[in-house]
Amino acid sequence: MQSKTVLILLLIVFSSSVLSLSIDQQTDQQCIAVITEINGEVLLKKANGSEFAKAYWGTQLFRGDQIKTSIKSEAKLLFSNNNFVSLGPNSLMTVSGKESPQTEPGGNVRNISSSMMINMSALTFKRNEKKDVGALADLRSGNTEQAIGLTLPVNTLIKTNRPSFSWLTRKSYDNCIVNLYNSKGLVWSKKVSGNDLAYPENEKELEFGETYFWNVEGEDLIDTDKSANHKFSVLPGEKSTEVEKQETLIRNTFKDEPESSSLHSVLGAYYINQGLLQDAINEFHIISKINADAPLPHEILGSLYSDVGNKDKAIEELQKALSLSKGKEK
Repeated sequence: MQSKTVLILLLIVFSSSVLSLSIDQQTDQQCIAVITEINGEVLLKKANGSEFAKAYWGTQLFRGDQIKTSIKSEAKLLFSNNNFVSLGPNSLMTVSGKESPQTEPGGNVRNISSSMMINMSALTFKRNEKKDVGALADLRSGNTEQAIGLTLPVNTLIKTNRPSFSWLTRKSYDNCIVNLYNSKGLVWSKKVSGNDLAYPENEKELEFGETYFWNVEGEDLIDTDKSANHKFSVLPGEKSTEVEKQETLIRNTFKDEPESSSLHSVLGAYYINQGLLQDAINEFHIISKINADAPLPHEILGSLYSDVGNKDKAIEELQKALSLSKGKEK
Protein backbone atom coordinates (compact mmCIF):
# COMPACT_ATOMS: atom_id res chain seq x y z
CA MET A 1 0.00 0.00 0.00
CA GLN A 2 1.11 3.55 -0.64
CA SER A 3 2.84 5.01 2.40
CA LYS A 4 0.87 7.69 4.22
CA THR A 5 1.55 9.72 7.35
CA VAL A 6 -0.09 9.05 10.67
CA LEU A 7 -2.41 11.98 10.03
CA ILE A 8 -3.86 10.15 7.04
CA LEU A 9 -4.10 7.01 9.14
CA LEU A 10 -6.10 8.79 11.81
CA LEU A 11 -8.16 10.70 9.27
CA ILE A 12 -9.31 7.45 7.67
CA VAL A 13 -10.72 6.56 11.08
CA PHE A 14 -12.05 10.05 11.79
CA SER A 15 -13.41 11.03 8.39
CA SER A 16 -15.11 7.74 7.42
CA SER A 17 -17.65 8.19 10.18
CA VAL A 18 -20.80 6.24 9.42
CA LEU A 19 -23.25 8.83 10.67
CA SER A 20 -21.54 11.83 9.04
CA LEU A 21 -21.84 13.61 12.38
CA SER A 22 -18.43 15.26 12.41
CA ILE A 23 -17.47 15.47 8.76
CA ASP A 24 -16.50 18.93 7.57
CA GLN A 25 -18.10 20.06 4.34
CA GLN A 26 -14.91 21.53 2.90
CA THR A 27 -14.47 18.82 0.29
CA ASP A 28 -12.58 21.19 -1.99
CA GLN A 29 -9.75 21.53 0.54
CA GLN A 30 -7.22 19.15 1.97
CA CYS A 31 -7.48 18.41 5.65
CA ILE A 32 -4.28 19.61 7.32
CA ALA A 33 -4.74 18.52 10.94
CA VAL A 34 -7.05 16.84 13.44
CA ILE A 35 -7.71 17.62 17.07
CA THR A 36 -6.57 14.69 19.23
CA GLU A 37 -6.95 16.24 22.67
CA ILE A 38 -9.09 18.89 24.35
CA ASN A 39 -8.92 20.06 27.95
CA GLY A 40 -11.54 22.62 28.85
CA GLU A 41 -13.48 24.50 26.19
CA VAL A 42 -11.71 24.95 22.87
CA LEU A 43 -13.26 27.04 20.11
CA LEU A 44 -13.06 26.70 16.33
CA LYS A 45 -13.80 29.24 13.61
CA LYS A 46 -13.96 27.78 10.12
CA ALA A 47 -12.20 29.60 7.30
CA ASN A 48 -15.54 30.55 5.76
CA GLY A 49 -17.22 31.21 9.11
CA SER A 50 -17.81 34.38 11.10
CA GLU A 51 -18.05 33.03 14.64
CA PHE A 52 -16.21 30.64 16.93
CA ALA A 53 -18.01 27.45 17.99
CA LYS A 54 -17.11 24.62 20.33
CA ALA A 55 -14.58 22.11 18.96
CA TYR A 56 -14.57 18.38 19.69
CA TRP A 57 -12.15 15.47 19.61
CA GLY A 58 -11.54 14.36 16.02
CA THR A 59 -12.45 17.69 14.43
CA GLN A 60 -10.73 18.12 11.06
CA LEU A 61 -8.89 21.38 10.39
CA PHE A 62 -8.45 23.03 7.00
CA ARG A 63 -6.45 25.97 5.74
CA GLY A 64 -7.71 29.22 7.22
CA ASP A 65 -9.42 27.60 10.21
CA GLN A 66 -8.66 29.12 13.60
CA ILE A 67 -8.40 27.37 16.96
CA LYS A 68 -8.68 29.37 20.17
CA THR A 69 -8.14 28.32 23.78
CA SER A 70 -9.29 30.19 26.85
CA ILE A 71 -7.30 30.97 29.95
CA LYS A 72 -8.28 27.55 31.35
CA SER A 73 -8.16 25.32 28.28
CA GLU A 74 -5.63 23.43 26.14
CA ALA A 75 -5.64 21.50 22.87
CA LYS A 76 -3.38 19.15 20.93
CA LEU A 77 -3.41 18.78 17.17
CA LEU A 78 -1.78 16.33 14.79
CA PHE A 79 -0.55 17.88 11.53
CA SER A 80 0.11 16.29 8.15
CA ASN A 81 3.87 16.86 8.53
CA ASN A 82 3.84 14.49 11.55
CA ASN A 83 4.03 17.37 14.02
CA PHE A 84 2.04 17.31 17.24
CA VAL A 85 1.20 20.87 18.29
CA SER A 86 0.20 21.68 21.86
CA LEU A 87 -1.80 24.85 22.36
CA GLY A 88 -1.62 26.18 25.88
CA PRO A 89 -4.11 28.44 27.64
CA ASN A 90 -5.16 31.69 25.99
CA SER A 91 -3.74 30.77 22.56
CA LEU A 92 -4.86 31.40 19.00
CA MET A 93 -3.71 29.31 16.05
CA THR A 94 -4.40 29.80 12.35
CA VAL A 95 -4.12 26.70 10.17
CA SER A 96 -1.98 27.99 7.32
CA GLY A 97 -0.91 24.83 5.52
CA LYS A 98 2.70 25.77 6.04
CA GLU A 99 5.19 23.45 7.70
CA SER A 100 5.27 25.57 10.86
CA PRO A 101 1.81 26.23 12.31
CA GLN A 102 1.13 29.88 13.18
CA THR A 103 0.29 30.28 16.85
CA GLU A 104 -0.07 33.22 19.21
CA PRO A 105 1.66 32.80 21.59
CA GLY A 106 4.03 30.16 20.18
CA GLY A 107 2.78 26.58 20.54
CA ASN A 108 4.81 23.59 21.65
CA VAL A 109 5.69 21.64 18.48
CA ARG A 110 7.31 18.21 18.35
CA ASN A 111 7.89 15.71 15.59
CA ILE A 112 6.76 12.08 15.80
CA SER A 113 9.24 9.32 14.99
CA SER A 114 9.33 8.52 11.28
CA SER A 115 9.73 4.79 11.97
CA MET A 116 6.46 4.82 13.88
CA MET A 117 4.78 6.63 10.99
CA ILE A 118 5.91 3.99 8.48
CA ASN A 119 4.54 1.15 10.57
CA MET A 120 1.24 2.97 11.05
CA SER A 121 0.80 4.00 7.44
CA ALA A 122 -1.34 1.25 5.93
CA LEU A 123 -4.60 1.59 7.84
CA THR A 124 -7.69 0.45 5.98
CA PHE A 125 -10.67 0.96 8.20
CA LYS A 126 -13.44 -1.33 6.92
CA ARG A 127 -16.71 0.52 6.81
CA ASN A 128 -20.02 0.02 5.11
CA GLU A 129 -21.84 3.22 4.17
CA LYS A 130 -25.07 1.63 5.38
CA LYS A 131 -23.78 0.95 8.88
CA ASP A 132 -26.12 3.34 10.61
CA VAL A 133 -28.42 2.43 13.46
CA GLY A 134 -31.30 1.36 11.22
CA ALA A 135 -29.14 -0.77 8.96
CA LEU A 136 -27.50 -2.47 11.90
CA ALA A 137 -30.88 -3.23 13.39
CA ASP A 138 -31.73 -5.05 10.17
CA LEU A 139 -28.50 -7.01 10.51
CA ARG A 140 -29.42 -8.46 13.88
CA SER A 141 -29.01 -12.22 13.64
CA GLY A 142 -30.16 -15.15 15.67
CA ASN A 143 -26.89 -14.89 17.56
CA THR A 144 -28.16 -11.84 19.44
CA GLU A 145 -31.10 -13.88 20.70
CA GLN A 146 -29.07 -16.86 21.81
CA ALA A 147 -28.80 -17.65 25.49
CA ILE A 148 -25.00 -17.41 25.33
CA GLY A 149 -23.05 -14.74 23.47
CA LEU A 150 -19.28 -14.79 23.14
CA THR A 151 -17.49 -11.49 23.81
CA LEU A 152 -13.71 -12.07 23.90
CA PRO A 153 -11.88 -12.95 21.72
CA VAL A 154 -14.20 -12.75 18.71
CA ASN A 155 -13.39 -12.09 15.03
CA THR A 156 -10.09 -10.39 15.78
CA LEU A 157 -6.36 -10.88 15.82
CA ILE A 158 -4.78 -11.15 19.26
CA LYS A 159 -1.22 -10.56 20.47
CA THR A 160 -0.99 -13.24 23.15
CA ASN A 161 -0.91 -17.01 22.82
CA ARG A 162 -2.52 -17.39 26.24
CA PRO A 163 -5.75 -15.40 25.88
CA SER A 164 -8.56 -15.10 28.39
CA PHE A 165 -12.13 -15.88 27.33
CA SER A 166 -15.39 -14.19 28.30
CA TRP A 167 -19.05 -14.48 27.37
CA LEU A 168 -22.51 -13.25 28.33
CA THR A 169 -25.50 -15.38 29.32
CA ARG A 170 -29.18 -14.56 29.34
CA LYS A 171 -29.87 -16.95 32.21
CA SER A 172 -28.00 -18.68 35.01
CA TYR A 173 -26.25 -22.00 34.46
CA ASP A 174 -24.84 -24.51 36.90
CA ASN A 175 -21.71 -24.74 34.75
CA CYS A 176 -20.32 -23.48 31.47
CA ILE A 177 -18.08 -25.55 29.22
CA VAL A 178 -15.55 -23.73 27.03
CA ASN A 179 -14.54 -25.66 23.92
CA LEU A 180 -11.52 -24.54 21.88
CA TYR A 181 -10.79 -25.91 18.39
CA ASN A 182 -8.20 -25.54 15.66
CA SER A 183 -8.28 -26.86 12.10
CA LYS A 184 -7.48 -30.36 13.36
CA GLY A 185 -10.26 -30.57 15.94
CA LEU A 186 -10.71 -30.05 19.68
CA VAL A 187 -7.73 -28.46 21.43
CA TRP A 188 -9.17 -28.51 24.95
CA SER A 189 -12.45 -28.29 26.85
CA LYS A 190 -12.83 -26.71 30.30
CA LYS A 191 -15.75 -26.51 32.72
CA VAL A 192 -16.19 -23.32 34.80
CA SER A 193 -18.88 -21.85 37.02
CA GLY A 194 -18.67 -18.22 35.86
CA ASN A 195 -18.71 -16.25 32.62
CA ASP A 196 -14.97 -16.01 32.03
CA LEU A 197 -11.93 -18.22 31.84
CA ALA A 198 -8.26 -17.34 32.15
CA TYR A 199 -6.11 -19.44 29.87
CA PRO A 200 -5.70 -22.83 31.57
CA GLU A 201 -2.25 -23.11 33.18
CA ASN A 202 -1.96 -26.82 32.41
CA GLU A 203 -2.69 -26.43 28.69
CA LYS A 204 -0.14 -25.88 25.94
CA GLU A 205 0.13 -22.33 24.65
CA LEU A 206 -1.59 -21.54 21.37
CA GLU A 207 0.44 -21.47 18.18
CA PHE A 208 1.45 -18.06 16.85
CA GLY A 209 -0.01 -17.42 13.40
CA GLU A 210 -2.84 -19.97 13.86
CA THR A 211 -6.61 -19.50 13.75
CA TYR A 212 -8.88 -20.98 16.42
CA PHE A 213 -12.61 -21.40 16.99
CA TRP A 214 -14.46 -21.61 20.27
CA ASN A 215 -17.90 -21.93 21.78
CA VAL A 216 -19.52 -22.17 25.19
CA GLU A 217 -22.12 -24.65 26.43
CA GLY A 218 -24.32 -23.77 29.39
CA GLU A 219 -25.54 -26.61 31.61
CA ASP A 220 -28.46 -26.60 34.02
CA LEU A 221 -30.67 -29.30 35.52
CA ILE A 222 -33.10 -29.26 32.61
CA ASP A 223 -31.24 -28.49 29.43
CA THR A 224 -28.01 -27.44 27.74
CA ASP A 225 -27.61 -24.32 25.61
CA LYS A 226 -24.77 -23.70 23.19
CA SER A 227 -23.35 -20.49 21.75
CA ALA A 228 -22.45 -19.94 18.13
CA ASN A 229 -18.89 -20.71 17.07
CA HIS A 230 -16.56 -17.73 16.74
CA LYS A 231 -13.00 -17.47 15.55
CA PHE A 232 -9.87 -15.51 16.40
CA SER A 233 -6.28 -15.64 15.18
CA VAL A 234 -2.99 -15.28 17.01
CA LEU A 235 -0.48 -12.94 15.40
CA PRO A 236 2.61 -14.64 13.96
CA GLY A 237 5.52 -14.62 16.41
CA GLU A 238 7.63 -12.05 14.57
CA LYS A 239 4.60 -9.81 14.06
CA SER A 240 3.71 -10.05 17.74
CA THR A 241 7.24 -8.92 18.63
CA GLU A 242 6.99 -6.04 16.16
CA VAL A 243 3.67 -4.92 17.66
CA GLU A 244 5.17 -4.98 21.14
CA LYS A 245 8.06 -2.79 19.97
CA GLN A 246 5.72 -0.32 18.27
CA GLU A 247 3.51 -0.14 21.36
CA THR A 248 6.59 0.73 23.42
CA LEU A 249 7.64 3.35 20.87
CA ILE A 250 4.21 4.96 20.85
CA ARG A 251 3.97 4.98 24.64
CA ASN A 252 7.47 6.43 24.96
CA THR A 253 6.47 9.19 22.55
CA PHE A 254 3.73 10.16 25.00
CA LYS A 255 5.58 9.23 28.20
CA ASP A 256 4.87 12.65 29.71
CA GLU A 257 1.13 12.25 29.11
CA PRO A 258 0.41 8.52 29.63
CA GLU A 259 -3.37 8.98 29.92
CA SER A 260 -3.86 11.46 27.10
CA SER A 261 -6.44 10.95 24.38
CA SER A 262 -3.67 11.71 21.87
CA LEU A 263 -1.84 8.57 23.02
CA HIS A 264 -4.99 6.47 22.85
CA SER A 265 -5.87 7.93 19.42
CA VAL A 266 -2.54 6.84 17.96
CA LEU A 267 -2.68 3.45 19.68
CA GLY A 268 -6.27 2.86 18.58
CA ALA A 269 -5.48 3.70 14.96
CA TYR A 270 -2.40 1.48 15.08
CA TYR A 271 -4.39 -1.46 16.45
CA ILE A 272 -7.00 -1.09 13.71
CA ASN A 273 -4.20 -1.10 11.17
CA GLN A 274 -2.87 -4.37 12.61
CA GLY A 275 -6.30 -6.06 12.80
CA LEU A 276 -6.25 -6.01 16.61
CA LEU A 277 -9.86 -4.93 16.75
CA GLN A 278 -10.51 -5.70 20.41
CA ASP A 279 -7.45 -3.71 21.44
CA ALA A 280 -8.72 -0.87 19.26
CA ILE A 281 -12.13 -1.09 20.94
CA ASN A 282 -10.46 -0.76 24.33
CA GLU A 283 -8.57 2.38 23.22
CA PHE A 284 -11.61 4.11 21.74
CA HIS A 285 -13.63 3.35 24.87
CA ILE A 286 -10.96 5.24 26.81
CA ILE A 287 -11.16 8.10 24.31
CA SER A 288 -14.95 8.21 24.64
CA LYS A 289 -14.65 8.54 28.41
CA ILE A 290 -12.03 11.28 28.20
CA ASN A 291 -14.09 13.15 25.59
CA ALA A 292 -17.54 12.56 27.01
CA ASP A 293 -19.21 15.14 24.76
CA ALA A 294 -17.71 13.94 21.47
CA PRO A 295 -19.85 11.77 19.15
CA LEU A 296 -17.02 10.52 16.95
CA PRO A 297 -15.46 7.99 19.37
CA HIS A 298 -18.85 6.28 19.61
CA GLU A 299 -19.17 6.23 15.81
CA ILE A 300 -15.82 4.48 15.55
CA LEU A 301 -16.80 2.06 18.32
CA GLY A 302 -20.05 1.34 16.52
CA SER A 303 -18.18 0.38 13.38
CA LEU A 304 -15.63 -1.71 15.29
CA TYR A 305 -18.33 -3.62 17.15
CA SER A 306 -20.08 -4.24 13.84
CA ASP A 307 -16.83 -5.58 12.39
CA VAL A 308 -16.44 -8.11 15.21
CA GLY A 309 -20.09 -9.14 14.85
CA ASN A 310 -21.54 -7.57 18.00
CA LYS A 311 -24.53 -5.80 16.47
CA ASP A 312 -26.17 -4.95 19.79
CA LYS A 313 -23.09 -3.08 21.02
CA ALA A 314 -22.71 -1.44 17.61
CA ILE A 315 -26.26 -0.10 17.77
CA GLU A 316 -25.73 1.04 21.37
CA GLU A 317 -22.62 3.04 20.43
CA LEU A 318 -24.20 4.56 17.33
CA GLN A 319 -27.23 5.62 19.36
CA LYS A 320 -24.88 7.37 21.79
CA ALA A 321 -23.23 9.11 18.85
CA LEU A 322 -26.60 10.27 17.51
CA SER A 323 -27.63 11.58 20.91
CA LEU A 324 -24.40 13.53 21.35
CA SER A 325 -24.66 14.87 17.81
CA LYS A 326 -28.14 16.22 18.48
CA GLY A 327 -26.76 17.90 21.59
CA LYS A 328 -24.15 19.65 19.43
CA GLU A 329 -26.84 21.07 17.17
CA LYS A 330 -28.77 22.72 20.01
